[in-house]
Amino acid sequence: MLQKNLGFNKVGILALLSFLAITCITFFKSAMELEDAEQAYFSQWLRWGYDDQPPLYTWLQYAVNSVFGVSKFSFSVLRGIIFATILLMLFALAKKLALNRIKAELSVLSLVLVPVFIDFTFRRLSHTTLLCLVILSTYLIIQNLINKKTIWNYMLFGAIIGIGILSKYNYVLFLGAFFLAAFLDLSIRKIILHPLIMVTLIVSALVVMPHFYWLLGPQGYLETLEQSVALKLESNLEKETLFLTPIYSYIKSIFRLVSVLVITLAPFFLLKKIKFVKQKVGWLTKLFLAQLIVLLFFFLILNVQKVEVRWLLPLFLPFSILLISNIHFKSVEKWSKYGFMIFLTMIFIQVVRTPIEKLLHIPSSIHFGFNPIANKLKENYSDKLWVLPNVTYGGNIRLLYPEREIFSKDDFSIPKSKIPKNTVEVIFEDDVMPYKIIRDSIGSFGKEKENLFFLVN
Repeated sequence: MLQKNLGFNKVGILALLSFLAITCITFFKSAMELEDAEQAYFSQWLRWGYDDQPPLYTWLQYAVNSVFGVSKFSFSVLRGIIFATILLMLFALAKKLALNRIKAELSVLSLVLVPVFIDFTFRRLSHTTLLCLVILSTYLIIQNLINKKTIWNYMLFGAIIGIGILSKYNYVLFLGAFFLAAFLDLSIRKIILHPLIMVTLIVSALVVMPHFYWLLGPQGYLETLEQSVALKLESNLEKETLFLTPIYSYIKSIFRLVSVLVITLAPFFLLKKIKFVKQKVGWLTKLFLAQLIVLLFFFLILNVQKVEVRWLLPLFLPFSILLISNIHFKSVEKWSKYGFMIFLTMIFIQVVRTPIEKLLHIPSSIHFGFNPIANKLKENYSDKLWVLPNVTYGGNIRLLYPEREIFSKDDFSIPKSKIPKNTVEVIFEDDVMPYKIIRDSIGSFGKEKENLFFLVN
């Protein structure tokens, strides 16, 4: 009845409620999570690059801050808008690929069985969430190009490729799959071989050129980026490991991404409540196979030992449509109804989770505010520039004193020559040097019970 009166489908309602929930959750937190704190810190400036991530999300955050100020709401509202738009975009893409309304809804509702989406994306991710939206937009534009090869669609394709690279670097893994799929699918091959593809290449190059000029400049940002990526992936090209090690890591990562979905659906297949149906193999299926192949080669070539499941989410998110389109449901309306109720339940759980954790004294870094550090800096060092040990500390301090310019010791994207000498540094106990003069300290701070020391330069 609610859907009929408001003119919304289930996805529209979930998008609205998700947006409201994400903005609401933030106010239960005493401190910001890593990604929000990172954005609070980096959005002080407009730069061509930030740390080991592309700049687009921070540019968007800078714009939101200009409207709403530096507040918890500003950081949650952007994530809320992106998350809600992902749901709507996935639904639109499913409809574009000729799924009926109920199956298009199920493509969205199935994401509730992907923990990294309903938890990490819902509560804390930034660049990864933006990339999810950009890749869905890319698939929509590809479908438009298959239908109509106009100069406008090729311009949009170039723009979205540039935006994708500026969102998160692993967008290039999608591009690799797209070009590989051209050998498997005629419709994709026609897009690439069309003369107007030059328009796409020119537009995408113009979009990314300033950032890559910054990245490849003499400041050494590219080298630092490579070191950061190798550290995150535990990749070591010089170290000899078993050939099967990256393959095992690859299979493990894929399984962790879809395990809950597989385990949930398996009993219904066994009970014959649902079954696979033979469908015509289209471009989406071939792109899925190409994505699996490209990712496997990525693991092998870089000798990847570890990967976070959330990094794979944007690459495989559109294929929920492929899964649902190949399943026959005996009562598809019931699946949609119960899926909607489960999704609503998960939204409610995400909202109450933080206050319940706090009430039950479950340790979490978001329950430890940064006021003790901020107050000491304000009272004793208001005439100096504040340098924090990392961007998590820097972002949380900036939230409390947004009028001040704050620096972080792990921010390699700003030249050290730009930091004035008249500073107070907050450092961890392990970073204390014998020749440094300690001016102040805070003991047992936060969840990790860190001992912090204040050094004046």
